[in-house]
Amino acid sequence: MTPARSADRRPARPGLLLSLASFAVLIVLLGLGTWQVRRLQWKEDLIAHRAAQIEAAPVAFPDAIEDPQGWDFRRVSARGRFLHEREQAMGAIARAGAIGAYLLTPLQLDDGRVLLVDRGWRPDKGDAPLDRPAGEVAVEGVLRDRGADRPGWMTPDNRPERGAWYWYDMAGLRRATGLDLLPVVLEASAPVNAGGSLPRAHPTQVELPNNHLQYAITWYGLAAALVAVFIAFGFRRRETSS
Repeated sequence: MTPARSADRRPARPGLLLSLASFAVLIVLLGLGTWQVRRLQWKEDLIAHRAAQIEAAPVAFPDAIEDPQGWDFRRVSARGRFLHEREQAMGAIARAGAIGAYLLTPLQLDDGRVLLVDRGWRPDKGDAPLDRPAGEVAVEGVLRDRGADRPGWMTPDNRPERGAWYWYDMAGLRRATGLDLLPVVLEASAPVNAGGSLPRAHPTQVELPNNHLQYAITWYGLAAALVAVFIAFGFRRRETSS
């Protein structure tokens, strides 16, 4: 019997198939990480753009909305008359233990165009009456481009026959109200009330979920772990005996 040889640290050669599979997975992981970095930059630019738009001084409502996206998050002021008989409810939102919705009321401008105004939250049930001002009113708020809204996979179906909406279907809202609504919605920054407390205006949401940095670190971390495992496998200690 010959004595067993000491551990050999010469590199073992991974098989061709394993090497190709590892390389393919590495490319995928690096690609996913890079994609998340690009998404991070896009999201940060979008948030900064929204903040700049909403922080600008309010302007008069434009004579034409040719580029709704360009007016998204712009602060404007508008004058007109509310068409309370055509109002709709948006969402199912809980506040202070009560379920309610945002009150959408068409505002007929002086030139005849009709702008949908999100006047704020009101409860589904309660004793406090809704304030519905008559005559001409002034509304200041933030414009939102709603022409391209699409529902999420968990979003309930709209119920236009009940005046209940869960996502902005502008074509459906036009049919339900019988009005040629503009493609943008004005989110009122302050209550447009004659003295009552409802509806309550709500702040426009500017921030967006931004987890792309964590995702990028995860994908790059997995890529680094794969390289480490591959190297460790290639240089694993081999014990041989004769």
